[in-house]
Amino acid sequence: MLTQDKYARGILRELYLRGALTRKQIMANLPMRLNSLVATSNRLEEEGFIFREEADRQRNVPLELNPKRFASVGIEHGESFAVFTLLNSTAEHIVTERVDLPQEVGGTKRLRRIISLIDDFIRRNSEYEVFMLGFADIGIVNTESGTGVYSAHIPDWENVPLQSELESRFGCFCRVVDRSGASALDLLRLHQNDENVRNSLQVFVGNGIGATILQNGRYFGEDTPSSCQLGHIIVNPGGELCHCGNRGCLETMSSILAIVSRVSQLSNGEISTKTELMAALADGNKICEDTVCEAARVLGIAIANTVTFTGITNVYLRCELCQASQNFLESVRETLLENVIRPFRQKVRLAASNQEEDSAAVGAAFYTQREFFAVEK
Repeated sequence: MLTQDKYARGILRELYLRGALTRKQIMANLPMRLNSLVATSNRLEEEGFIFREEADRQRNVPLELNPKRFASVGIEHGESFAVFTLLNSTAEHIVTERVDLPQEVGGTKRLRRIISLIDDFIRRNSEYEVFMLGFADIGIVNTESGTGVYSAHIPDWENVPLQSELESRFGCFCRVVDRSGASALDLLRLHQNDENVRNSLQVFVGNGIGATILQNGRYFGEDTPSSCQLGHIIVNPGGELCHCGNRGCLETMSSILAIVSRVSQLSNGEISTKTELMAALADGNKICEDTVCEAARVLGIAIANTVTFTGITNVYLRCELCQASQNFLESVRETLLENVIRPFRQKVRLAASNQEEDSAAVGAAFYTQREFFAVEK
C-alpha cells in the first residue's frame, strides 16, 4: 500500500505538519533524491492522496493533502453518552453527533454498542475516507497498550482492550487517551504555538474531576502507564464514600454531582438536579452560591498541591460553573494563590477554558491524526 511506503509517508507528514509545499520545499526537509520525490509525489497525486493547488502549472506548484482523505474520527465515551466527531486531513472539524448510552450497561455489551455506533457514524460520512480512530475513554487509561483500565462510573469497565478491538474491527490506525487528556489536546489544536497552552495543567470538572499535563506540547499520558486521576486524590480522610470505593476523594466534594447532592440536602430537595442548580445560580440563590464556593475552595487546594508538585504554573479550568456562578472561578483562584508554594505565587496563572462540549472527541481525533503522521512505518 502506497501510504505504507517510507518516502510517501515522509511527503505526507511534511504536508500535514507544514501545509501546502512545493517539491523543492519538501526536499529541503527530507533525505530524498529529486527523482524519487517526483516519482512518489506523482503516485500520491494519481491515487488522490494529494493534489496541486494550481493543476495547470508544472513547476513550483504547492502540493496539499486531499482534505477528504486521511480523515480522523474521535469518540468520547462518557457515563451516559458517546460523542462522535470527524476531522478532515487538515484537522478541521467537520461534524459532531451525540448519542445517549444507558449507564447501567457495561462490559462487552457496551463496547459492542459503541462499535456499532462508530460504524453507523462512518457510513453516514462516507464521503470522507477514515484512516484513524481516536478514543477518549472515561476513567483510567493506559495509552501505551490502548486499554481502558478502569471506570468507577460504569459496571464491568475494566481492562477493556479498546485499541486492539477497534483496529481489528475497522482496520484503522487507533489511539486511546483519557477524556481529560483529549480535551487538553483539543485546546492545543486551537493554540498550537501558545507556550502557555503547550506547558500547562488542565483541570476538568463535571460529574467527575480529571486533569492532565501538557509539556512542550506533549500529552503527559504518552509517557506514563496510566492517566492522571485528580478526582480521586484524598482531600477529606474518612469522608463520604466515592464511586471508586475510597472515602473523601476530591470528587465527593468538588464535582458537580457532589455540589448538586449538597444543595439538595440544604434546600430540602427543592434544588436536586444540575439543571435546577444552574437556574438557581442564575437567580443568585445564596445556598447554591455558598455551596459552589465551598467546593471551589477544596478544588483550589488540590490544584495548588498539583502546581507545587509539578512546577507547572499555567492552569486552565474547564467547568460549567465558571460561567454559571459569579464567584466559582475567583474562589478557586484565591485558594490556589493562598496555598501554592511562595516562589510559584507570582507565576501561577488560572484561566477558564471555553472549549466546546465536543472537545474530548475532537482532541482524540486530533491526537490520533498527529500520531498517525508522526509514526514511522
